[in-house]
Amino acid sequence: MSKVRSVVITAIVVIAILVAAVFGVASFNVGAAQRYNSIAAEIALGSDYTGYVGTTIYPEGVISQSSYDALEEEDKSSYQAHGSVYVSLEESGYETLEALAGDVAGDAAILAARMGDRGLSDYTVSVRDDLTIAVAVPSGFSYAAYKGDSQTNRSNALTYAANTLGTLISDGELTLRTSDASITIESGDDDDSTSTTYDTTRFEDEYSNEDVLGDGSVTYPFVSANEDATEYFSSVSAFTFGGSHVLSFSLTSYGRERINYISTLAASSESQTIYVCVGNVRVLAITCTSTIDSDVMQFSMETQSASRDAATLLNSVIHGGTLVLAYNDVSTVAPVSAAGGENAALMAFIACIAVLVALCVAAVVKYKKLGGVLSMSLVILALVLLYALFILNVLVTLEVLITCAAVLVLFAAANLVVLNEVRAQCKTGKTIQAAIKAAYKRTLLTVVDIHVVILAAAIFIAAIAPGAAAGCGVILVVGAIASYVLYWFTRLMWHVCSAPARNKFAFGGFKREVYGDD
Repeated sequence: MSKVRSVVITAIVVIAILVAAVFGVASFNVGAAQRYNSIAAEIALGSDYTGYVGTTIYPEGVISQSSYDALEEEDKSSYQAHGSVYVSLEESGYETLEALAGDVAGDAAILAARMGDRGLSDYTVSVRDDLTIAVAVPSGFSYAAYKGDSQTNRSNALTYAANTLGTLISDGELTLRTSDASITIESGDDDDSTSTTYDTTRFEDEYSNEDVLGDGSVTYPFVSANEDATEYFSSVSAFTFGGSHVLSFSLTSYGRERINYISTLAASSESQTIYVCVGNVRVLAITCTSTIDSDVMQFSMETQSASRDAATLLNSVIHGGTLVLAYNDVSTVAPVSAAGGENAALMAFIACIAVLVALCVAAVVKYKKLGGVLSMSLVILALVLLYALFILNVLVTLEVLITCAAVLVLFAAANLVVLNEVRAQCKTGKTIQAAIKAAYKRTLLTVVDIHVVILAAAIFIAAIAPGAAAGCGVILVVGAIASYVLYWFTRLMWHVCSAPARNKFAFGGFKREVYGDD
Protein backbone atom coordinates (compact mmCIF):
# COMPACT_ATOMS: atom_id res chain seq x y z
CA MET A 1 0.00 0.00 0.00
CA SER A 2 1.30 3.45 -0.95
CA LYS A 3 2.10 6.09 1.64
CA VAL A 4 -0.54 8.47 0.24
CA ARG A 5 -3.30 5.88 0.39
CA SER A 6 -2.26 4.94 3.91
CA VAL A 7 -2.41 8.56 5.07
CA VAL A 8 -5.78 9.16 3.41
CA ILE A 9 -7.42 6.07 4.94
CA THR A 10 -5.99 6.82 8.38
CA ALA A 11 -7.13 10.45 8.18
CA ILE A 12 -10.69 9.42 7.22
CA VAL A 13 -10.89 6.99 10.14
CA VAL A 14 -9.50 9.53 12.63
CA ILE A 15 -11.87 12.26 11.42
CA ALA A 16 -14.84 9.87 11.72
CA ILE A 17 -13.77 8.99 15.26
CA LEU A 18 -13.38 12.66 16.20
CA VAL A 19 -16.81 13.59 14.80
CA ALA A 20 -18.49 10.67 16.61
CA ALA A 21 -16.64 11.58 19.80
CA VAL A 22 -17.63 15.26 19.66
CA PHE A 23 -21.32 14.47 19.19
CA GLY A 24 -21.01 11.64 21.69
CA VAL A 25 -19.52 13.48 24.67
CA ALA A 26 -19.57 17.23 24.06
CA SER A 27 -22.57 19.39 25.00
CA PHE A 28 -22.65 23.02 23.91
CA ASN A 29 -24.94 25.97 23.35
CA VAL A 30 -26.27 26.57 19.86
CA GLY A 31 -27.15 30.23 19.72
CA ALA A 32 -28.66 32.09 22.63
CA ALA A 33 -31.71 29.90 23.25
CA GLN A 34 -30.80 26.41 22.14
CA ARG A 35 -28.42 23.80 23.47
CA TYR A 36 -27.04 20.61 21.99
CA ASN A 37 -26.87 17.86 24.58
CA SER A 38 -24.42 15.08 23.74
CA ILE A 39 -25.33 11.43 23.38
CA ALA A 40 -23.70 10.77 26.76
CA ALA A 41 -25.80 13.52 28.35
CA GLU A 42 -29.05 12.09 26.91
CA ILE A 43 -28.62 8.48 28.05
CA ALA A 44 -31.08 7.41 30.75
CA LEU A 45 -29.29 6.88 34.07
CA GLY A 46 -30.13 4.67 37.03
CA SER A 47 -31.00 5.75 40.55
CA ASP A 48 -27.33 5.69 41.58
CA TYR A 49 -26.76 8.75 39.41
CA THR A 50 -30.08 10.60 39.13
CA GLY A 51 -32.10 9.36 42.10
CA TYR A 52 -35.68 8.17 42.42
CA VAL A 53 -39.18 9.42 41.75
CA GLY A 54 -41.49 8.47 44.58
CA THR A 55 -44.63 9.07 46.58
CA THR A 56 -46.33 7.90 49.75
CA ILE A 57 -49.73 6.23 49.59
CA TYR A 58 -52.30 6.35 52.38
CA PRO A 59 -55.08 3.82 52.97
CA GLU A 60 -58.59 5.02 53.73
CA GLY A 61 -58.78 6.45 57.24
CA VAL A 62 -55.11 7.48 57.33
CA ILE A 63 -54.09 11.05 56.52
CA SER A 64 -50.98 13.21 56.65
CA GLN A 65 -50.30 16.06 59.05
CA SER A 66 -51.21 18.66 56.43
CA SER A 67 -54.49 16.91 55.61
CA TYR A 68 -55.31 16.69 59.31
CA ASP A 69 -54.61 20.40 59.81
CA ALA A 70 -57.02 21.20 56.97
CA LEU A 71 -59.95 19.39 58.64
CA GLU A 72 -62.71 21.14 60.52
CA GLU A 73 -62.41 20.86 64.29
CA GLU A 74 -65.41 18.54 64.58
CA ASP A 75 -63.92 16.18 61.99
CA LYS A 76 -60.61 15.93 63.83
CA SER A 77 -62.21 14.21 66.81
CA SER A 78 -62.31 10.80 65.12
CA TYR A 79 -58.58 10.87 64.33
CA GLN A 80 -55.68 9.99 66.57
CA ALA A 81 -51.99 10.62 66.04
CA HIS A 82 -49.85 7.63 65.13
CA GLY A 83 -46.27 8.58 64.41
CA SER A 84 -46.29 11.33 61.79
CA VAL A 85 -49.78 10.45 60.49
CA TYR A 86 -53.33 10.49 61.82
CA VAL A 87 -55.67 7.52 61.71
CA SER A 88 -59.43 7.09 62.11
CA LEU A 89 -60.45 3.48 62.67
CA GLU A 90 -64.03 4.51 61.98
CA GLU A 91 -63.08 5.76 58.49
CA SER A 92 -60.79 2.81 57.81
CA GLY A 93 -63.38 0.17 58.73
CA TYR A 94 -60.95 -1.61 61.06
CA GLU A 95 -61.42 -2.33 64.75
CA THR A 96 -57.76 -2.21 65.73
CA LEU A 97 -54.60 -0.51 64.53
CA GLU A 98 -52.82 -3.86 64.55
CA ALA A 99 -55.24 -5.34 62.01
CA LEU A 100 -54.91 -2.30 59.76
CA ALA A 101 -51.12 -2.32 60.04
CA GLY A 102 -51.06 -6.03 59.19
CA ASP A 103 -52.95 -5.49 55.94
CA VAL A 104 -50.74 -2.50 55.04
CA ALA A 105 -47.67 -4.72 55.50
CA GLY A 106 -49.27 -7.40 53.29
CA ASP A 107 -50.02 -4.85 50.58
CA ALA A 108 -46.44 -3.58 50.76
CA ALA A 109 -45.23 -7.12 50.03
CA ILE A 110 -47.54 -7.30 47.00
CA LEU A 111 -46.26 -3.95 45.73
CA ALA A 112 -42.66 -5.09 46.17
CA ALA A 113 -43.46 -8.20 44.12
CA ARG A 114 -45.01 -6.05 41.40
CA MET A 115 -41.95 -3.80 41.30
CA GLY A 116 -39.69 -6.83 41.00
CA ASP A 117 -41.83 -8.39 38.27
CA ARG A 118 -41.79 -5.09 36.38
CA GLY A 119 -38.05 -5.60 35.87
CA LEU A 120 -37.02 -2.21 37.22
CA SER A 121 -33.29 -1.75 37.71
CA ASP A 122 -33.99 -0.55 41.23
CA TYR A 123 -36.94 0.41 43.42
CA THR A 124 -37.93 0.93 47.04
CA VAL A 125 -41.07 -0.13 48.91
CA SER A 126 -41.18 0.59 52.63
CA VAL A 127 -43.84 0.85 55.32
CA ARG A 128 -43.83 4.14 57.23
CA ASP A 129 -45.47 4.66 60.63
CA ASP A 130 -46.96 1.15 60.27
CA LEU A 131 -49.82 2.61 58.21
CA THR A 132 -48.47 4.17 54.97
CA ILE A 133 -46.33 2.83 52.13
CA ALA A 134 -43.51 4.80 50.49
CA VAL A 135 -42.79 3.66 46.94
CA ALA A 136 -40.12 4.90 44.54
CA VAL A 137 -38.77 3.95 41.12
CA PRO A 138 -35.68 5.18 39.26
CA SER A 139 -36.24 8.62 37.77
CA GLY A 140 -34.78 7.54 34.44
CA PHE A 141 -33.38 11.05 34.00
CA SER A 142 -30.56 11.60 31.60
CA TYR A 143 -27.68 13.72 32.87
CA ALA A 144 -29.02 16.66 30.87
CA ALA A 145 -32.49 16.22 32.35
CA TYR A 146 -31.09 15.81 35.85
CA LYS A 147 -29.10 19.05 35.55
CA GLY A 148 -32.01 20.93 33.97
CA ASP A 149 -30.45 21.24 30.51
CA SER A 150 -33.27 19.24 28.88
CA GLN A 151 -36.65 20.19 30.34
CA THR A 152 -38.59 18.15 27.77
CA ASN A 153 -36.75 14.93 28.62
CA ARG A 154 -37.08 15.69 32.32
CA SER A 155 -40.83 16.15 31.97
CA ASN A 156 -41.17 12.95 29.92
CA ALA A 157 -39.14 10.95 32.44
CA LEU A 158 -41.28 12.24 35.32
CA THR A 159 -44.42 11.33 33.38
CA TYR A 160 -43.21 7.78 32.72
CA ALA A 161 -42.18 7.31 36.35
CA ALA A 162 -45.50 8.71 37.63
CA ASN A 163 -47.46 6.47 35.25
CA THR A 164 -45.48 3.43 36.38
CA LEU A 165 -46.14 4.24 40.02
CA GLY A 166 -49.81 5.01 39.39
CA THR A 167 -50.33 1.74 37.54
CA LEU A 168 -48.41 -0.55 39.87
CA ILE A 169 -50.09 0.71 43.05
CA SER A 170 -53.59 0.28 41.60
CA ASP A 171 -55.93 -1.37 44.09
CA GLY A 172 -59.19 -3.21 43.50
CA GLU A 173 -60.53 -6.08 41.46
CA LEU A 174 -60.14 -6.79 37.76
CA THR A 175 -63.28 -5.87 35.83
CA LEU A 176 -64.30 -5.58 32.18
CA ARG A 177 -66.49 -2.50 31.85
CA THR A 178 -68.72 -0.60 29.46
CA SER A 179 -70.04 2.95 29.40
CA ASP A 180 -73.17 1.83 27.53
CA ALA A 181 -76.00 1.32 30.04
CA SER A 182 -78.33 -0.08 27.37
CA ILE A 183 -76.40 -3.37 27.04
CA THR A 184 -78.17 -6.40 28.50
CA ILE A 185 -76.31 -9.42 29.75
CA GLU A 186 -77.15 -12.97 30.65
CA SER A 187 -77.19 -14.05 34.26
CA GLY A 188 -73.85 -15.42 35.35
CA ASP A 189 -75.41 -17.95 37.76
CA ASP A 190 -74.48 -21.51 36.89
CA ASP A 191 -77.83 -22.85 38.11
CA ASP A 192 -79.88 -20.39 36.05
CA SER A 193 -81.61 -22.37 33.34
CA THR A 194 -83.48 -19.41 31.90
CA SER A 195 -82.35 -16.96 29.28
CA THR A 196 -83.43 -13.98 31.34
CA THR A 197 -81.42 -10.85 30.63
CA TYR A 198 -80.62 -8.03 32.99
CA ASP A 199 -79.79 -4.40 32.40
CA THR A 200 -76.19 -3.62 33.38
CA THR A 201 -77.39 -1.10 35.93
CA ARG A 202 -78.59 -4.11 37.93
CA PHE A 203 -74.94 -5.04 38.28
CA GLU A 204 -73.51 -1.74 39.44
CA ASP A 205 -70.48 -2.34 41.64
CA GLU A 206 -68.28 -0.22 43.86
CA TYR A 207 -66.46 1.16 40.83
CA SER A 208 -69.54 2.16 38.78
CA ASN A 209 -69.58 5.69 40.14
CA GLU A 210 -65.80 6.07 39.99
CA ASP A 211 -64.44 8.26 37.21
CA VAL A 212 -62.69 5.33 35.49
CA LEU A 213 -62.61 7.01 32.09
CA GLY A 214 -61.49 10.39 33.39
CA ASP A 215 -64.40 12.23 31.80
CA GLY A 216 -67.06 11.74 34.44
CA SER A 217 -68.80 8.89 32.58
CA VAL A 218 -70.43 6.11 34.58
CA THR A 219 -69.26 2.61 33.68
CA TYR A 220 -70.75 -0.79 34.43
CA PRO A 221 -69.26 -4.29 34.59
CA PHE A 222 -69.93 -6.59 31.65
CA VAL A 223 -70.55 -9.51 34.00
CA SER A 224 -72.57 -10.04 37.14
CA ALA A 225 -71.04 -9.64 40.57
CA ASN A 226 -70.73 -13.38 41.17
CA GLU A 227 -68.32 -13.81 38.26
CA ASP A 228 -64.54 -13.40 38.61
CA ALA A 229 -62.93 -11.88 35.50
CA THR A 230 -59.47 -13.10 36.57
CA GLU A 231 -60.60 -16.62 35.61
CA TYR A 232 -60.68 -15.52 31.98
CA PHE A 233 -56.91 -15.11 31.72
CA SER A 234 -53.96 -17.39 32.35
CA SER A 235 -51.29 -14.70 31.87
CA VAL A 236 -50.53 -11.32 30.35
CA SER A 237 -47.24 -10.38 28.71
CA ALA A 238 -45.71 -7.36 27.00
CA PHE A 239 -43.27 -7.27 24.11
CA THR A 240 -41.97 -4.86 21.50
CA PHE A 241 -41.69 -5.85 17.86
CA GLY A 242 -40.94 -3.66 14.87
CA GLY A 243 -41.41 -0.52 16.92
CA SER A 244 -44.86 -1.60 18.17
CA HIS A 245 -45.49 -2.16 21.88
CA VAL A 246 -47.89 -5.03 22.43
CA LEU A 247 -49.93 -6.23 25.40
CA SER A 248 -50.77 -9.91 24.94
CA PHE A 249 -53.49 -11.82 26.87
CA SER A 250 -53.50 -15.63 27.05
CA LEU A 251 -57.05 -16.83 27.68
CA THR A 252 -58.29 -19.90 29.50
CA SER A 253 -60.86 -22.08 27.72
CA TYR A 254 -63.55 -20.55 29.93
CA GLY A 255 -62.16 -17.09 29.25
CA ARG A 256 -62.31 -17.59 25.50
CA GLU A 257 -65.97 -18.48 25.79
CA ARG A 258 -66.77 -15.47 27.98
CA ILE A 259 -64.68 -13.00 25.93
CA ASN A 260 -66.49 -14.28 22.83
CA TYR A 261 -69.81 -13.41 24.46
CA ILE A 262 -68.68 -10.06 25.91
CA SER A 263 -67.03 -8.90 22.68
CA THR A 264 -70.22 -9.76 20.81
CA LEU A 265 -72.15 -7.46 23.14
CA ALA A 266 -69.52 -4.74 22.82
CA ALA A 267 -69.43 -4.95 19.02
CA SER A 268 -73.19 -4.40 18.85
CA SER A 269 -73.16 -1.50 21.33
CA GLU A 270 -72.84 2.19 20.60
CA SER A 271 -69.40 2.56 22.20
CA GLN A 272 -67.95 -0.70 20.79
CA THR A 273 -65.44 -0.65 23.63
CA ILE A 274 -64.40 -2.94 26.47
CA TYR A 275 -62.54 -1.19 29.27
CA VAL A 276 -60.10 -3.41 31.17
CA CYS A 277 -59.89 -1.93 34.67
CA VAL A 278 -58.26 -2.68 37.99
CA GLY A 279 -60.31 -0.92 40.64
CA ASN A 280 -60.90 2.60 39.39
CA VAL A 281 -57.92 2.59 37.03
CA ARG A 282 -58.49 1.99 33.33
CA VAL A 283 -55.62 -0.18 32.11
CA LEU A 284 -56.71 -0.74 28.52
CA ALA A 285 -59.53 0.21 26.15
CA ILE A 286 -60.34 -2.56 23.64
CA THR A 287 -62.20 -1.48 20.51
CA CYS A 288 -64.55 -4.25 19.36
CA THR A 289 -66.00 -4.04 15.87
CA SER A 290 -66.47 -7.81 15.72
CA THR A 291 -66.50 -10.84 17.98
CA ILE A 292 -63.19 -11.95 19.52
CA ASP A 293 -62.77 -15.71 19.29
CA SER A 294 -59.16 -16.68 20.00
CA ASP A 295 -56.94 -18.12 22.72
CA VAL A 296 -54.74 -15.02 22.54
CA MET A 297 -55.63 -11.33 22.39
CA GLN A 298 -53.03 -8.73 21.45
CA PHE A 299 -53.37 -4.96 21.61
CA SER A 300 -51.04 -2.09 20.80
CA MET A 301 -49.89 0.29 23.55
CA GLU A 302 -48.42 3.75 23.14
CA THR A 303 -45.12 3.12 24.90
CA GLN A 304 -42.99 0.21 26.01
CA SER A 305 -43.22 1.44 29.59
CA ALA A 306 -47.05 1.47 29.46
CA SER A 307 -47.23 -2.07 28.09
CA ARG A 308 -44.86 -3.41 30.75
CA ASP A 309 -46.68 -1.58 33.53
CA ALA A 310 -50.05 -2.96 32.40
CA ALA A 311 -48.75 -6.53 32.01
CA THR A 312 -47.21 -6.47 35.49
CA LEU A 313 -50.35 -5.14 37.17
CA LEU A 314 -52.73 -7.52 35.38
CA ASN A 315 -50.53 -10.57 36.05
CA SER A 316 -50.38 -9.64 39.72
CA VAL A 317 -54.16 -9.35 40.04
CA ILE A 318 -54.83 -12.47 37.94
CA HIS A 319 -52.58 -14.56 40.18
CA GLY A 320 -53.98 -13.37 43.49
CA GLY A 321 -51.94 -10.22 44.05
CA THR A 322 -54.87 -7.88 44.69
CA LEU A 323 -54.29 -5.17 47.28
CA VAL A 324 -56.49 -5.55 50.36
CA LEU A 325 -56.88 -1.84 51.06
CA ALA A 326 -57.93 1.14 48.95
CA TYR A 327 -55.29 3.86 48.75
CA ASN A 328 -55.27 7.49 47.68
CA ASP A 329 -54.60 8.12 44.01
CA VAL A 330 -51.14 9.31 43.01
CA SER A 331 -51.56 13.00 42.26
CA THR A 332 -47.96 14.15 42.57
CA VAL A 333 -44.58 12.49 42.58
CA ALA A 334 -41.34 13.97 43.85
CA PRO A 335 -37.79 13.43 42.56
CA VAL A 336 -35.21 12.41 45.16
CA SER A 337 -31.54 13.21 44.62
CA ALA A 338 -29.02 10.51 43.82
CA ALA A 339 -27.59 8.69 46.80
CA GLY A 340 -24.10 9.26 45.44
CA GLY A 341 -24.56 13.01 45.39
CA GLU A 342 -25.19 15.69 42.78
CA ASN A 343 -22.04 14.83 40.81
CA ALA A 344 -22.29 11.04 40.92
CA ALA A 345 -23.02 10.79 37.18
CA LEU A 346 -20.17 13.14 36.28
CA MET A 347 -17.74 11.20 38.46
CA ALA A 348 -18.84 7.93 36.85
CA PHE A 349 -18.28 9.42 33.39
CA ILE A 350 -14.80 10.63 34.36
CA ALA A 351 -13.99 7.17 35.73
CA CYS A 352 -15.04 5.60 32.41
CA ILE A 353 -12.81 8.03 30.50
CA ALA A 354 -9.95 7.21 32.89
CA VAL A 355 -10.32 3.48 32.19
CA LEU A 356 -10.27 4.10 28.44
CA VAL A 357 -7.24 6.41 28.66
CA ALA A 358 -5.39 3.90 30.85
CA LEU A 359 -5.94 1.12 28.33
CA CYS A 360 -4.80 3.37 25.45
CA VAL A 361 -1.67 4.50 27.32
CA ALA A 362 -0.79 0.92 28.22
CA ALA A 363 -1.20 -0.10 24.57
CA VAL A 364 1.11 2.68 23.34
CA VAL A 365 3.74 1.97 26.01
CA LYS A 366 3.82 -1.73 25.20
CA TYR A 367 3.37 -1.68 21.42
CA LYS A 368 4.68 1.74 20.32
CA LYS A 369 2.94 3.00 17.17
CA LEU A 370 0.95 -0.21 16.96
CA GLY A 371 -0.42 0.77 20.36
CA GLY A 372 -1.83 3.86 18.67
CA VAL A 373 -3.71 1.59 16.25
CA LEU A 374 -5.05 -0.43 19.20
CA SER A 375 -6.03 2.79 20.93
CA MET A 376 -7.96 3.82 17.84
CA SER A 377 -9.95 0.59 17.98
CA LEU A 378 -10.51 0.93 21.73
CA VAL A 379 -11.97 4.41 21.24
CA ILE A 380 -14.22 3.13 18.44
CA LEU A 381 -15.43 0.31 20.71
CA ALA A 382 -16.12 2.77 23.52
CA LEU A 383 -18.13 4.96 21.11
CA VAL A 384 -20.08 1.92 19.87
CA LEU A 385 -21.04 1.11 23.46
CA LEU A 386 -21.96 4.73 24.12
CA TYR A 387 -24.24 4.99 21.11
CA ALA A 388 -25.71 1.53 21.81
CA LEU A 389 -26.69 2.61 25.34
CA PHE A 390 -28.55 5.55 23.82
CA ILE A 391 -30.17 3.82 20.84
CA LEU A 392 -31.23 0.70 22.76
CA ASN A 393 -32.43 2.82 25.69
CA VAL A 394 -30.45 0.83 28.26
CA LEU A 395 -30.73 2.34 31.72
CA VAL A 396 -27.17 2.97 32.87
CA THR A 397 -26.43 1.59 36.32
CA LEU A 398 -23.16 0.75 38.04
CA GLU A 399 -23.53 -2.83 36.80
CA VAL A 400 -23.93 -1.67 33.21
CA LEU A 401 -20.84 0.53 33.47
CA ILE A 402 -18.84 -2.41 34.83
CA THR A 403 -20.09 -4.47 31.87
CA CYS A 404 -18.88 -1.77 29.45
CA ALA A 405 -15.47 -1.77 31.12
CA ALA A 406 -15.41 -5.58 30.88
CA VAL A 407 -16.07 -5.36 27.13
CA LEU A 408 -13.09 -3.03 26.71
CA VAL A 409 -10.94 -5.41 28.72
CA LEU A 410 -12.22 -8.33 26.60
CA PHE A 411 -11.16 -6.53 23.44
CA ALA A 412 -7.77 -5.66 24.90
CA ALA A 413 -7.27 -9.27 26.04
CA ALA A 414 -8.16 -10.68 22.61
CA ASN A 415 -5.59 -8.42 20.98
CA LEU A 416 -3.04 -9.17 23.69
CA VAL A 417 -3.32 -12.88 22.87
CA VAL A 418 -2.57 -12.39 19.19
CA LEU A 419 0.12 -9.72 19.66
CA ASN A 420 2.02 -11.88 22.14
CA GLU A 421 1.90 -14.64 19.55
CA VAL A 422 3.23 -12.21 16.92
CA ARG A 423 6.09 -11.37 19.28
CA ALA A 424 6.82 -15.08 19.76
CA GLN A 425 6.77 -15.71 16.01
CA CYS A 426 9.14 -12.81 15.40
CA LYS A 427 11.64 -14.34 17.81
CA THR A 428 11.79 -17.46 15.64
CA GLY A 429 13.24 -15.37 12.86
CA LYS A 430 10.14 -14.94 10.69
CA THR A 431 9.48 -11.76 8.79
CA ILE A 432 6.87 -9.45 10.29
CA GLN A 433 4.35 -10.37 7.59
CA ALA A 434 4.87 -14.08 8.18
CA ALA A 435 4.74 -13.63 11.95
CA ILE A 436 1.42 -11.74 11.74
CA LYS A 437 -0.12 -14.32 9.44
CA ALA A 438 1.00 -17.23 11.61
CA ALA A 439 -0.09 -15.55 14.85
CA TYR A 440 -3.60 -14.74 13.64
CA LYS A 441 -3.99 -18.27 12.34
CA ARG A 442 -2.76 -19.91 15.55
CA THR A 443 -4.92 -17.76 17.87
CA LEU A 444 -8.09 -17.61 15.76
CA LEU A 445 -9.91 -20.46 17.50
CA THR A 446 -9.07 -19.08 20.95
CA VAL A 447 -10.37 -15.62 20.07
CA VAL A 448 -13.51 -17.00 18.41
CA ASP A 449 -14.20 -19.31 21.37
CA ILE A 450 -13.92 -16.42 23.84
CA HIS A 451 -16.34 -14.25 21.89
CA VAL A 452 -18.82 -17.04 21.15
CA VAL A 453 -19.01 -18.12 24.79
CA ILE A 454 -19.48 -14.53 25.97
CA LEU A 455 -22.06 -13.83 23.25
CA ALA A 456 -24.07 -16.93 24.15
CA ALA A 457 -24.03 -16.03 27.84
CA ALA A 458 -24.98 -12.43 27.02
CA ILE A 459 -27.97 -13.48 24.92
CA PHE A 460 -29.13 -15.78 27.72
CA ILE A 461 -28.83 -13.01 30.32
CA ALA A 462 -30.57 -10.44 28.12
CA ALA A 463 -33.45 -12.84 27.44
CA ILE A 464 -34.30 -14.00 30.95
CA ALA A 465 -32.68 -11.68 33.50
CA PRO A 466 -34.69 -8.89 35.14
CA GLY A 467 -33.85 -5.23 35.62
CA ALA A 468 -30.25 -4.07 35.47
CA ALA A 469 -29.01 -7.59 34.66
CA ALA A 470 -30.99 -7.54 31.40
CA GLY A 471 -29.35 -4.24 30.49
CA CYS A 472 -25.95 -5.80 31.16
CA GLY A 473 -26.86 -8.69 28.88
CA VAL A 474 -27.94 -6.38 26.06
CA ILE A 475 -24.81 -4.27 26.17
CA LEU A 476 -22.65 -7.40 26.43
CA VAL A 477 -24.26 -8.73 23.23
CA VAL A 478 -23.39 -5.50 21.42
CA GLY A 479 -19.94 -5.43 22.95
CA ALA A 480 -19.06 -9.03 22.04
CA ILE A 481 -20.07 -8.52 18.41
CA ALA A 482 -18.31 -5.15 18.16
CA SER A 483 -15.18 -6.53 19.85
CA TYR A 484 -14.86 -9.34 17.32
CA VAL A 485 -15.45 -7.03 14.34
CA LEU A 486 -12.91 -4.52 15.64
CA TYR A 487 -10.46 -7.34 16.26
CA TRP A 488 -10.22 -7.73 12.49
CA PHE A 489 -10.45 -3.98 11.93
CA THR A 490 -7.33 -3.63 14.08
CA ARG A 491 -5.46 -6.00 11.81
CA LEU A 492 -6.59 -3.99 8.78
CA MET A 493 -5.52 -0.67 10.31
CA TRP A 494 -2.23 -2.24 11.41
CA HIS A 495 -1.54 -2.99 7.75
CA VAL A 496 -2.70 0.47 6.65
CA CYS A 497 -0.77 2.48 9.24
CA SER A 498 2.44 0.46 9.10
CA ALA A 499 2.67 0.49 5.31
CA PRO A 500 4.86 3.64 5.12
CA ALA A 501 7.14 2.46 7.95
CA ARG A 502 10.48 1.10 6.79
CA ASN A 503 11.09 -0.88 9.97
CA LYS A 504 7.90 -2.91 10.49
CA PHE A 505 9.32 -4.54 13.63
CA ALA A 506 9.95 -1.18 15.31
CA PHE A 507 6.38 -0.06 14.41
CA GLY A 508 4.99 -2.62 16.87
CA GLY A 509 7.90 -2.72 19.29
CA PHE A 510 8.86 -6.24 18.19
CA LYS A 511 12.38 -7.66 17.88
CA ARG A 512 13.70 -10.29 15.56
CA GLU A 513 16.40 -12.39 17.17
CA VAL A 514 17.36 -14.24 14.01
CA TYR A 515 18.05 -11.52 11.52
CA GLY A 516 17.50 -11.76 7.83
CA ASP A 517 15.94 -9.85 5.01
CA ASP A 518 12.49 -8.49 5.87
